[in-house]
Amino acid sequence: MHRLLMTTLVALGLHATTHVYAQEGNPAIAVDELPPFPEVTPEDKFERVAVLSAQQTEEDVVVGASKREQSLGSVASAVTVLTSDQVKRFGFRTVAEALSTVSGIFIVDDRMIERVGIRGVQLLGDANTRILVLIDGSPLNEPWSQYVDTSYALPIHLDDVARIEVIRGPVSSVYGTNAFLGIINIVTLGADKAPPVYGRVGGDSFGSATGNVGFGYGTVDRQVRANVAWALRGGEDLTYDPDEISPFNTDADGLDALNGSVQVHFDRLFFQVRGHTRTRELPGAPYDSLTGASGNKNIDRQFLAELGYNRDFGDAVTIAGRVYGDRYQFRGLLEYDDAGNRRTFESVGNSLWYGGELRVLFDIANAISSLGEDFQLDLTAGVAAEWSETDSESFIQDMPQDTDADFEIDRPFNIQGLYTELNVAPMRWLAATAGVRFDLNSQFENKISPRTALFLRSGERIGAKLLYAEGFRNPSIFEAFFADGVRYRPACDPNCDTMGATLTPELITSYEAVVWGRPLPGLKVRASLWRWDVEKLIEKRRVFDPVALEERLQYQNLAFLKTQGVEFEGSYRDTSGWYGFGNVSFADVTRNEEDALNAPNLVAKLGLSTPRIAGTLHVSSDVSYMSERQTRDEDESAQAHVMWNAALYVPDYRGFDVTIGVRNVLGTRPEVPAQADYDRQDPEADLLLIPGPGREFFGRLGYRF
Repeated sequence: MHRLLMTTLVALGLHATTHVYAQEGNPAIAVDELPPFPEVTPEDKFERVAVLSAQQTEEDVVVGASKREQSLGSVASAVTVLTSDQVKRFGFRTVAEALSTVSGIFIVDDRMIERVGIRGVQLLGDANTRILVLIDGSPLNEPWSQYVDTSYALPIHLDDVARIEVIRGPVSSVYGTNAFLGIINIVTLGADKAPPVYGRVGGDSFGSATGNVGFGYGTVDRQVRANVAWALRGGEDLTYDPDEISPFNTDADGLDALNGSVQVHFDRLFFQVRGHTRTRELPGAPYDSLTGASGNKNIDRQFLAELGYNRDFGDAVTIAGRVYGDRYQFRGLLEYDDAGNRRTFESVGNSLWYGGELRVLFDIANAISSLGEDFQLDLTAGVAAEWSETDSESFIQDMPQDTDADFEIDRPFNIQGLYTELNVAPMRWLAATAGVRFDLNSQFENKISPRTALFLRSGERIGAKLLYAEGFRNPSIFEAFFADGVRYRPACDPNCDTMGATLTPELITSYEAVVWGRPLPGLKVRASLWRWDVEKLIEKRRVFDPVALEERLQYQNLAFLKTQGVEFEGSYRDTSGWYGFGNVSFADVTRNEEDALNAPNLVAKLGLSTPRIAGTLHVSSDVSYMSERQTRDEDESAQAHVMWNAALYVPDYRGFDVTIGVRNVLGTRPEVPAQADYDRQDPEADLLLIPGPGREFFGRLGYRF
């Protein structure tokens, strides 16, 4: 009787979790796709069993891969899911820190942007433009430069996150451009899972002060929640080029950031507004600006609003729609010495984009009862349209705006997309997916992106996937048109038809085989073998400008890139509270048949978190290894590095929660290959390596009302 009662409680918990997603317009997961019940004994506490089952359900559900709810075994990608429990136990404070533990992912912090590398690919200078970042399915990549951050320049705080889905490979068949190397979908907490009111403050040895407050009120179907977070960072004292004759020191490594959000669910209606602003000092002095100048900084601001609605028509059809509007601005400030006078060169990029999407989910098998209970057949189809207005300006402050240094560019464009995906499972051990999307772009080429997958499985214990996908990334407006009269020559003139360097979309073809399994209760494993072929890769190069009679930077389709390798990951969780993970990724990355820059061949991670010791605190630690990476100089490489982190986490003590941790326990700074933005006028003085973060102690204190 005791076991029966516990099993009933677990089943009710799983049903409630599935119900949350169904309210968001996604069909519930079939019962046979839910994770297996954990092995328990009559002595186990109800709480431990319920928590374990809920956490396993969070880890096994994916929404971002196809804009609908799927289990890991039936999604047409290799996926890793990070839950809020993992985030809190290991003391992660930003999305980038959480991603650093995921198989095949490595983070490049060049003190401008925290850039995400995946399976050995992180192009120098790329501002995450080839990875699509979503919040609850809403894209954040902006249309002017396609930039998106994974740290403080995000309109969300980790305390508002339920889980993070990392989806590898191109998914242009669903999302179009930017879903090129992968997707990061950040899924937020519901008010039913968050404290009614909470607040947290923190600090670290880098001179940071952080905090956030939030509240959530209501039920699963009707709720409102809001969050505001801020960060002020003093930064580190840094030495650049320590082995050179004239190294330079700087403490201009600070930042300040603010973000906030409001979300409302009212039955089938969903509404959210989000915004952020971040100012980041640039200690590396890009574009040969004054080294150590505190006036070198980037300022990013974004505001978005979205309204969504879904409705069920019987048991077989769900229609979901959304409309949205977003505003983004970038300001780059660089200080120069002009004949003994300091001048500030300013670049401004603006984008405003708005649109809508309508999606239909049709459970064909449910509508045709003659197909049988085991036969599954469903169709997803959607149409999307978006209009963008972008403009940029560059000028020297305190100088007349009609000088040769003043450049203004306006470039509006629009895109339309039509997509569909069919999923069929004629037998319990066999399933397949086929999807395609057509994108119409008023500025660049129109593209068709297909995706197919074949699934084989034996219950929920073991399975295999064979995956094929094609994707694309359109050039950004910045890459195609930006000119500032000093550094950049546009790839296209205003009509994009008279200059020989017209840009075309980047193309990717992905082949992957995945084997996954649950050989023991609480243990999950995955192995992937992949190959990605990238054509028409867009890169910067120096060209001669016949008007200025000087060299300028210009974007062109220059390279063919290939990455292939193997990846393993596993995780373990039991009813007592132990959690552990381990993963390793081997990648061989070439650019035009030569070794690619900034491409580690080996990335490996290991982590362990204890149950509550003395019923009070978790002790967690993770270690990662990244092999050496080539810089822009073939004779110099960034050395291999080991990053060791540790954290103590008290989840609840009389309403308080406490996190104390240290990042980079060993204190050895990782070396970061510098992008071409750090080229100096003297070729022998080019900055090739940037110092990564040193040892950092941090703490957070929270209270829940």
